Amino acid sequence: MVKEAKPVPLRRSSRVNVRIPVWVSGTYADGKKFTENTFVVTVSKYGARVKTQQPLTVGMQVKVEPHRRHQSGLFKVVWMGQPGTAREGDAGIAYVEVSNLLGVAFPE
Repeated sequence: MVKEAKPVPLRRSSRVNVRIPVWVSGTYADGKKFTENTFVVTVSKYGARVKTQQPLTVGMQVKVEPHRRHQSGLFKVVWMGQPGTAREGDAGIAYVEVSNLLGVAFPE
């Protein structure tokens, strides 16, 4: 009898589609600071996908503050959507310290 292999999950956590208004701020390598009023479009236990007009770079840290909360969290940019693709203007960000800042709880 041949046993079927179970597919290996590609993600550490499920994703939830949302539209959470946030301020994203940070500092570029040249010392120039920015703040952008934008929104998060997907949330997972470990991070999020945010729309941005800023030229973020993988590895830089950004602060995210939801409009309806009076607290912020630090995130690291882990990927950027490439120009000319469906992901252009998107940034994948991971919590520096996992929290429930964006208001979506995930089971342990």
